[in-house]
Amino acid sequence: MSLLRYFARRLAQTKFGQKSLTKPDGLAILKQQPCMRVYVGLVLMAMSYLIGLSALAFLSYLSVKLSKPITIAVGGPVAFLLVHIMFGVGVYLAGQNYASEVLQWATKRFLQKYG
Repeated sequence: MSLLRYFARRLAQTKFGQKSLTKPDGLAILKQQPCMRVYVGLVLMAMSYLIGLSALAFLSYLSVKLSKPITIAVGGPVAFLLVHIMFGVGVYLAGQNYASEVLQWATKRFLQKYG
């Protein structure tokens, strides 16, 4: 327990810790209507699942049909990479505002409990 208290005291001395403590309590950003950026990010995340699964299924089918395993060996990782990039951009767009707000709220709660 003393390690958590030590960490809380050190965190309270930083600018981020002080800013978190002075910020009003609550997650007001969750009560607001999401902007278009959030919706675009959620659509990108959903599309990444749909595109990824269908692309891998199609590449597997093509590989068996053409009897060329190189199709899935090369196309699989390329599709996997593109889908992960699409998902990452979606997370960035949808969660950027929320992540900082939740992190400050969690820091404030941690500092209030252990600080």
